[in-house]
Amino acid sequence: MEDNSRVRLRVLGVIAVSLFLALFGRLWFLQALESERFEVRAESNITRSLRTQAPRGQILDRNGRVLVENRLSTIIAINRDAHLQQLRQLDAGLPSSEKRFDSSEKRAEFRAEMFGDLARELSQAGQLTKVADLEAAFDDRSFTAFDDIPIARDVDEELLVFIGERPDRFPGVTVDQDLVRSYPFGDKAAHLLGYVGSITGGELADKADLYKIDDPDSEDPAIRIEDPNGKQYRRNDEIGKQGIEDFFEDDLRGIPGTREILVDNVGNLVETVSETNPVRGSDVHLTIDIDLQIKLEFELKRALDRSRAVEVLQDEEPFRAPAGAAVILDPQNGDILAMASYPTFDPGDFIDGISQTQFDKLSDPLAHQPLLNRAVSEIYPAASTFKPFTAIAAEVFDVFGWQYIDDWNVPISDPGFWDLKSCNIDFTGDVEGARASGCRKINAGGASMEGVDLRHSLSFSSDTYYYRIGEAFWIAGANTIDPEGIQKVARDFGFGAETGVQLPNEKGGLMPTAEQFRARHLANPEAFPRGDWGPGDNTDLSIGQGQVAVTPLQLANSYAALANGGTVYSPNVVSSVVPPNEEGEGITFGPRILRQAEIPESIEQEILDGLLGVTMLPKPNLEQPSGTGFDAFNEGPGSNDWVGGEQLDLVNWPVAGKTGTAEVLGRADNSMFVGFGPSGSPRFGTSINEPEYVVAVVLEEAGFGSKHAAPMVARIFKAISENDIDKALTQDEIDTIYGVDNITDLELAVAETEGGDQ
Repeated sequence: MEDNSRVRLRVLGVIAVSLFLALFGRLWFLQALESERFEVRAESNITRSLRTQAPRGQILDRNGRVLVENRLSTIIAINRDAHLQQLRQLDAGLPSSEKRFDSSEKRAEFRAEMFGDLARELSQAGQLTKVADLEAAFDDRSFTAFDDIPIARDVDEELLVFIGERPDRFPGVTVDQDLVRSYPFGDKAAHLLGYVGSITGGELADKADLYKIDDPDSEDPAIRIEDPNGKQYRRNDEIGKQGIEDFFEDDLRGIPGTREILVDNVGNLVETVSETNPVRGSDVHLTIDIDLQIKLEFELKRALDRSRAVEVLQDEEPFRAPAGAAVILDPQNGDILAMASYPTFDPGDFIDGISQTQFDKLSDPLAHQPLLNRAVSEIYPAASTFKPFTAIAAEVFDVFGWQYIDDWNVPISDPGFWDLKSCNIDFTGDVEGARASGCRKINAGGASMEGVDLRHSLSFSSDTYYYRIGEAFWIAGANTIDPEGIQKVARDFGFGAETGVQLPNEKGGLMPTAEQFRARHLANPEAFPRGDWGPGDNTDLSIGQGQVAVTPLQLANSYAALANGGTVYSPNVVSSVVPPNEEGEGITFGPRILRQAEIPESIEQEILDGLLGVTMLPKPNLEQPSGTGFDAFNEGPGSNDWVGGEQLDLVNWPVAGKTGTAEVLGRADNSMFVGFGPSGSPRFGTSINEPEYVVAVVLEEAGFGSKHAAPMVARIFKAISENDIDKALTQDEIDTIYGVDNITDLELAVAETEGGDQ
């Protein structure tokens, strides 16, 4: 027994030693003999970085209502690596003679057939798709072999099931979900919000140029570096194109997630090395009120529609009323409460991308450029809305009381015209000759009036009163009166310069000077044959005509300064930017004061009373005019060119304002009105208030401001003063409650039901 035990122990010992020798031998073999081969293999593996797009931040109104958000979209995508692997699997186990995908030519032939089937199925499901588009997506090298390349979004369930059940027919084609932009209120506030689309080559280069370092030792002094915020762009990324989406792109864009993977020398996935989650972009809170925004857009469209329905005299230009813009802001801090531009567009149309033909239509001047935000990117003659600033300039530069210019409180007789003193020609009896020469300037319609002082010149909108002032500035001599006094005061109130609003593509308007006039002529004498600025140009300037041009936002902002005592703000459309989960530092935009403009105390009340008289002064007798906006704000009698006003309680909610009728060569006049409220004055026995709202409206080719733009503003102020602004409904709420396809359909239905008055 003892001998047997010893034998067994010896055998076990031999086995153990043999095993250890084999193990050590293998280790030596791997380290000494195979190390070079493993090094080659390791070097052949490549680390690649994949990205997961981050959700964009939301855009909300002043009350926290979501205007732009993200929603899940079911997408069909194709993955090049998965496509290749599935083709190999289909060939696996087959003899060489039966393999279908063992060459690039065979695989390309199969893909062409597959893309044909896929394009047909997508098109039949309502998503028109071309084979060429699928091929271009598959070949797009901005996607790695492991990326899912989107080829269709929001695909119906039947098609998803059809494709999902046929992996052998559609290898590498997958069903997935992705986040896309969603607009709960449809096309409302479209110009403010903007839209997103695929980044272009130019935009990609511009973004790359933001991060450069100068290397004096390099042949290329501009070396680009990665975005230090981790938000670098690649082809096919989405980027904000207009409005807030564009201006606050850097904030709304999130930080993409990353996935570091190891692939072998033929592109097969070896392992995932590391992975980071995407970080959502910051939320942007606006100053606008979506309820008021929708009211403004509705009234703007209705005013244009009604203007087009007005019949004009045979020899007058028709009221085409194709477009317009309107702005509501708070004069006490510069907050924009609503901003509308018409015609408009639906940002939801860009979610899946639009064709070049569709985009061209939205940009076409013949279609009145629906993508154009006229409130900040279009300029118009200021017309009579400019007169208060000419009056301020006259007092600041001592024009009142100079020679033939009576003091501001002296009533004068306005015969309906002004013959320029500088012409020195007797045109007695030759009215047409005087007008043709530019030496006679007339009131609108040749209207005459008595007892016109500064206050009544605004209430009744006397052009002659300001023609006198405009000429005096130019002929008095620089030693007596600054010839550019009107321009200087106008610039103080913001004319001729961008307001600094947080929106892209803002125009600065035009505030012409003699020097600019001359420079323009010298640069292009054929287009601008006259190079000398004269008294006639200054008279046109005095009433906001000629070369004076403003944006609706500039106009509203200048009147905000009149309403608040002279403080000129840079308007805010964004109140704050809030990082996700309150991580990091946000941004808060308080009131941004640009300057304090001078409103001489001597005439401040007179100007206010003159503007109040526009809405509150009735016609004293048949020979005298009423305030140019009186009928609009007191529901005046109807006429064939009247578009309907409102009866406001002006005693308790007084409105100060100014009509404007801007002449446009070869077309009907632009209709304008700008006003603020609630205001007030002891002269009218009203309550005295600190104005809370300024509304500016421009209706293109719509005729007199008193009969078209003023009634629109009256309807808006009526709703505000009576707290009668309807709560805005989202598209989902409209679908549920009313069963109509879109918000516009609901508006039309309400207008038809209630006679178009709601």
